[in-house]
Amino acid sequence: MTSVETQQKFEQFLAERMPVLVQFAQALGSPEPHRILNEPHLFSRGISDWLSNQVVGSSDRVWLVTRLGYFVGEYLVMRYGGAWFVNEAPTSRYFGRYVVGHFGRLANSNALADPFEVAMAAVEPNAQSLEELLAEVSHALEIA
Repeated sequence: MTSVETQQKFEQFLAERMPVLVQFAQALGSPEPHRILNEPHLFSRGISDWLSNQVVGSSDRVWLVTRLGYFVGEYLVMRYGGAWFVNEAPTSRYFGRYVVGHFGRLANSNALADPFEVAMAAVEPNAQSLEELLAEVSHALEIA
């Protein structure tokens, strides 16, 4: 994929994430689903509790990982004042992935995370809770 194609797909990804997150919050019964965009921390416990009661089948996995990845990314972006971007560092383990970073509220401005890696871990059988995973990735970013 060329750089132009990657950028076009990334722009589509960015445009889709907000309506998808609001629809996810609506599906989970939130009375104010739009708040997930600017205050995702308010949703972490509810999503974590909901997720702990789910059996994620193979047909639901992509749907759920997509929504959880968007959520984790927005949670970190809002918490640490960061941004989504395509990692173009060829030596990075996250090369070519959509990641969050450029965090203005962290000592290490180069710290970054792959929200979809966290989302995939969250849907594994016997996974830690989403809240525990969020705490782990937050700690890793803070000490990076």
